Amino acid sequence: MTPSPRLGPSAATPLDEIALRNELRALRTQIPDAPWLNPITSLAHDLSRRLEAGGIGMADLEAVTARLMDRACTNRAVQLRQRIGYVDAETTQNAFRSFVESTITSPDGAQVTLEAFAERWARPRAGIVFTAHPTFGTSDALSARMVEIAATGRRPEPGSIGLAHTPEPVIDLDYEHRRAQAAVSSLRDATDRLLNVFFQTAARTYGPDAYKVRPRLATIASWVGYDLDGRTDITWLHSFKLRLAEKLAALGDIHTRFGAIRHHLGEGGDILRISRQITAKLDLAIAAAEEQARALANVDAKGKGLTAAANVITSGDGYNLTSVGTLLDLIDNLIDAVPEQQTKRSLASLRSLLDTTGLGMSHIHVRVNAAQLTNALRAFINEPWTSDLSERQALLRLSEMIANVKAESVNFGTLELETATAIRQFAMIAQIRKYVDADTPVRFLIAECESPATVLIAVFFAKLFGVSDIVDISPLFETPSGLERGARLMERLFEETSYREYVKGRNRLSIQTGFSDAGRFIGQIAATLAIERLHLAIADLIAEHGLGDVETLIFSTHGESMGRGAHPGDLAKRLGYLLPHEVRRRFKAHGLALKHESSFQGGDGFMFFADPSLSAHALTAIIADATYVDATPDPFYEDENTFLDFFLRLRTYQQQLFAHSGYRALLGAMGANLLYKTGSRAVKRQSDSATLVDRGDPSRMRAIPNNAILQQFGYVANIIAGLGFAAGFDRDRFVALAKRSPRMISLFEMIARGKQLSSLNAMGANAYVFDAGFWASRASWGREPSLEPAFRTLSTALLSDERTSEINRLAHHMRLDAIDLHAILSDVGLEGGKIPDDTRLEVDLLQAIRLALIMRIFILSAQLPKFAPRNDMSHERLLSLALSLDVPVVLDFMRQAFPYRAAQATERDGFNERATYRPHGIDDYARLETEILAPMEQAYELVRQIGTGISHHFGAFG
Repeated sequence: MTPSPRLGPSAATPLDEIALRNELRALRTQIPDAPWLNPITSLAHDLSRRLEAGGIGMADLEAVTARLMDRACTNRAVQLRQRIGYVDAETTQNAFRSFVESTITSPDGAQVTLEAFAERWARPRAGIVFTAHPTFGTSDALSARMVEIAATGRRPEPGSIGLAHTPEPVIDLDYEHRRAQAAVSSLRDATDRLLNVFFQTAARTYGPDAYKVRPRLATIASWVGYDLDGRTDITWLHSFKLRLAEKLAALGDIHTRFGAIRHHLGEGGDILRISRQITAKLDLAIAAAEEQARALANVDAKGKGLTAAANVITSGDGYNLTSVGTLLDLIDNLIDAVPEQQTKRSLASLRSLLDTTGLGMSHIHVRVNAAQLTNALRAFINEPWTSDLSERQALLRLSEMIANVKAESVNFGTLELETATAIRQFAMIAQIRKYVDADTPVRFLIAECESPATVLIAVFFAKLFGVSDIVDISPLFETPSGLERGARLMERLFEETSYREYVKGRNRLSIQTGFSDAGRFIGQIAATLAIERLHLAIADLIAEHGLGDVETLIFSTHGESMGRGAHPGDLAKRLGYLLPHEVRRRFKAHGLALKHESSFQGGDGFMFFADPSLSAHALTAIIADATYVDATPDPFYEDENTFLDFFLRLRTYQQQLFAHSGYRALLGAMGANLLYKTGSRAVKRQSDSATLVDRGDPSRMRAIPNNAILQQFGYVANIIAGLGFAAGFDRDRFVALAKRSPRMISLFEMIARGKQLSSLNAMGANAYVFDAGFWASRASWGREPSLEPAFRTLSTALLSDERTSEINRLAHHMRLDAIDLHAILSDVGLEGGKIPDDTRLEVDLLQAIRLALIMRIFILSAQLPKFAPRNDMSHERLLSLALSLDVPVVLDFMRQAFPYRAAQATERDGFNERATYRPHGIDDYARLETEILAPMEQAYELVRQIGTGISHHFGAFG
């Protein structure tokens, strides 16, 4: 193998990111004459040689990457502002005021009645859900800095961020809950602001009667602390304590807000009396909740102290508030009593906030897996027919059970004794209803739901524990089979009287559609189309089965990255992408009430709501979107066969891609070791018996790590690959259709943005270090004689390694696809980044610097001393771990096997007794620590920081 050509500064020139970026650009111009040239590899190799020769040091690399990452972080913050659409507080107020005014006027220009206006706003049409997906990739301080830039619009001076691009050192469930509650608190502030604008606007038309309206702008919910899908570390006690803590926070919030209003109430007799009643009720309710929380705090992990705590909670002293009804009535009376319009407006806003959120900071979503429900049923009745719940007999038996069920009562001892997770969750909801909040609905989400029986099991347990009137049971359709069979599943449920009666009783039908896992199995664009087809089918089925009076709630669980279904445009484009206008038109044509909820996931999503001003504008956009339906027919839907062919061909390409051994090699090459741990959920490690190629099987990997690794390898294949294949043979007709179709353009905009940030050169470069020939050639050049033994060791260790060849084979396959992709994007007028701009070149530059650091880690690992196998660890296995960047394991083992007793060595002169012999291993172990292990640790830390920098460019982690 011959070295790549070298351009640019000499080895003695200090590192400058602009010069390095220009060097990458210059190298790219040579590719037509040197097709084998990879600019990223060439630059990385040069940096590696300079680093090993001492021409540059780690401090130089740290400095240049800090500047690059600061710039990427700033751009990410500016993009956050643009995605929200925020300008200033006045613009937000004017936008919301205009929207409220539009609901006062009917389509024919007449003013609507107060009753019609009140009815229109009584039902929230939008919802925001905060989920704890593991995307807490930036520290609290860095997240706050980005939010500050987004809120003020002021770019900092270059290099002035001054914060490490790392997450918090400890990310546990309590941390995630605190972050979620901070976002909820900000959104409550935003809701209060918009409610004041609402009443100010309504009062201009309807006068004082406007304050009788109870608007529910949008619901706020969180599942952080209540999501048991795929994890066993959240106990019922933990969830219950969180719910109680949220109640305390909400009561305190309402108390504070009312206290601020009370100073302006005046001294009238009725006013003083009612205000004292409100304050007293809040004071006593807070005291009661605090007593309950103290009692639960004394319960240990084994349940000791539970009986005493339960008796405190269930004592029924009359002070514990479990319904907001009395408070709402008192606030209504106070609104009537106060004369000032501004005070009426403030009180009405407070009442609506309380009415919308209930006795909690937000609503809660409880989530379990379908398997947990079926296991719970089998544990509950233990009858032979439960072995196959797909049979019609099972549905009949379940319907009979629902019809004949007699409600059971539970206590806190029930929760402690129950071993079935799903049953325990329903019992917990029953206790929350009795002692925390009796009115606020609870969502019960069922992950991986692929059988109608699973939903009926949930209905049965809801009725068994007397909570079916406040629980919204929502199947999640996300897996390929779930999306494919989802319409038939719902149709089968509609045929069951027990389910229809349950839905009518709730006056709501709830479903959840997910983009993350779907994007992992059939590709993100194909998944989006599959979800859309499911929504359309469900709209038709609801109308067909006479459920037109029931509200349909669609919860879109997507994330902030393109790999999790987030459109890179502003919120209007994003929400229109999630719930396309063809779906909205279909529901409207059937006369069906529709509510759309969308999720904001983890550290990335919470930043949308980390500032009240940003929150208010985001909320305005979400509320307005929920009622917007573009009535213009989209030609994409004129021919069902065109829609279906595009979907099927794209899905086929993506499924074949995911089965490609190179794709698995890419995911498994270094895995999540390129990145920091960004969430509390345990990471599923691959089997030790899996090969280096096979351990990247997408089915073994969670969606967010899957997407994050694609970002880090530089090519988000599950978003951008396959468009040329999906276009079919009649590309001209396809392009002509795309130009006329807003829906297709929205899909293509997603693909184009992914392609702008993607580079097959980056993918090939990241595979380069696994090439035995590279290391052998580097040894044979004779320019680095001191490192020749390390190069030979690496070449020998990688002789049978298939990662380079497999990943390169994948890259060649996708390069052919990219040719078609660029042609189609160009034809429809979208920029796909064929000629990279400065921003993309800076992503490539980060890739090159990181690759040089990975080379350093490999070189250092090849110099680790030999040792006798111990605890199933051999020198060969340790080197293999290092070559997969499992650096923490390597460091921990070596430091245990070769302990460096620096402190003891320096104290040797303090002994009165003299010795002439000095243990020979001391100096060797010191050199091992200072010359190999510490530099390896330093390089690995910077590797992971650069991973965060690359995430900044994509605008989200995974």
